[in-house]
Amino acid sequence: MRWLLLAESVAVGGVMAWVRRYGVEPESVGLTCQAATAPWWCEARLALILAVHHQIIGYVAAALGCVALLAPQRLWARLAMDVGAAGLAFYNVGWAAAGFILGLLVIWDRPTAAPTAPQPKEEARP
Repeated sequence: MRWLLLAESVAVGGVMAWVRRYGVEPESVGLTCQAATAPWWCEARLALILAVHHQIIGYVAAALGCVALLAPQRLWARLAMDVGAAGLAFYNVGWAAAGFILGLLVIWDRPTAAPTAPQPKEEARP
């Protein structure tokens, strides 16, 4: 299960790197969004650019990592890792890496199954 969560975060990072490379960085996309009749997705692109510029993705990842440490649940750690991977893809390295690592620590520290104590054997009665 741990490896699946790590693979999920790597996949999120890969998808966000693809979005950065083909949806944010190209000059043709920027020119399309500057037109008078810009497509609907240009607002989302602008919001993403502003979030990257102000390092909001990294701050959110670090905050989720802290929440995962305080309330060690798999959901918070998973969110911290996914948002951290997205922040790493968008060059918010400092805080995003902290959030990713905190989430990873919570995932790896939490036992996958509760250890069971050995059951005493019943003795046969005569």
